[in-house]
Amino acid sequence: MSINANLERKFGTKLAYIRKSQKLSQMKLAEIVNMNFNYIGQIERGEANVTIGTIKLLADALNVEIKEFFNFTF
Repeated sequence: MSINANLERKFGTKLAYIRKSQKLSQMKLAEIVNMNFNYIGQIERGEANVTIGTIKLLADALNVEIKEFFNFTF
């Protein structure tokens, strides 16, 4: 697994963890950030390489700091 793929997988896992801890479905989060829920799923599975703008949208929607997505100890 490449370094980027590993990072994308960890990021996605953390996104899913934060989303679920707030009892939000992928559909509801997608609605909040005005994205397709399939894209949220791709991010969470580590299949999408997200931009910093998308990360900021997700952080704002989940009311967390961007750095929280990169804290892989949970």
